Amino acid sequence: MTDRASRSLLDLWQRITATRWRVAWGYAGAVLLLLLADPIPRSILAGIPLVVVGEAIRIVANGSLVKDKAFTNWGIYAHIRHPLYLGSTLIGIGFMIMAWNVILAGVMVVLFLSVYRRTIKHEEEWVAELFGDEYRRWAASVGRFLPRRWAPREIKEHFMLRRAWINREQNAVLGVTGVTVILYLKYLLLG
Repeated sequence: MTDRASRSLLDLWQRITATRWRVAWGYAGAVLLLLLADPIPRSILAGIPLVVVGEAIRIVANGSLVKDKAFTNWGIYAHIRHPLYLGSTLIGIGFMIMAWNVILAGVMVVLFLSVYRRTIKHEEEWVAELFGDEYRRWAASVGRFLPRRWAPREIKEHFMLRRAWINREQNAVLGVTGVTVILYLKYLLLG
């Protein structure tokens, strides 16, 4: 096996491992959130807009993304390198506000930062190896989480809700809806 092939296999393994850990920590965080949350009406109402905006960003990003087959640098990706992580961050902040528990929020921030820093690092290295200079030029001109400038760019493809479905964003929509409903029910039953 060549050195390049073994590196590619190692990179793939790290990417899979990071993804698995990210998903596992996400489920663990949701359980922790639901157990320790002490929601009140104001916190629920304050958190919902962030959750909705975060999920909307994720839907737009997944409706633009052609995973592992094409370099996506159009749509929301023309302005932000990691819109899926931005959306997830907004959802997480919204849930922390809804949960109304400062200790829980601190724990979740530490978990979130530790998991996503590693995931993003591996993902950026992997995509740079796959798409080379095209990726590096794009990454140098586009902000990681916030746009550096918002200027119209060439549209190569259009958003497709079907693509968001193919990328399984409906699972996130169901999860976000479920957590929101459970937090509201927890307030109604225990609040």
